Amino acid sequence: MSQTQSNLDINSTTPIVCEACGNETFRPIFFLRKLSRFLSPDGLDKVIPVDTLACLKCDHVNKEFNPVPESTETQETNSNNNNTENE
Repeated sequence: MSQTQSNLDINSTTPIVCEACGNETFRPIFFLRKLSRFLSPDGLDKVIPVDTLACLKCDHVNKEFNPVPESTETQETNSNNNNTENE
């Protein structure tokens, strides 16, 4: 254990709570992102696991834990919805 951890007073920290339900416990999850072979350094498609945390009670992922910025996620969702409507 490092010197910093052994001197840490947990009461001086701020709890992180779920933005949706206020729960203070989280579990590890993975987002999967696909990297196109056109952007990949070795020319092969890749699936990239990105680890983060979700609320243990309601499965919500806080904004600070979300590896995909909200604006990008919204654009992708809108793009997918528009593609579905055009079919």
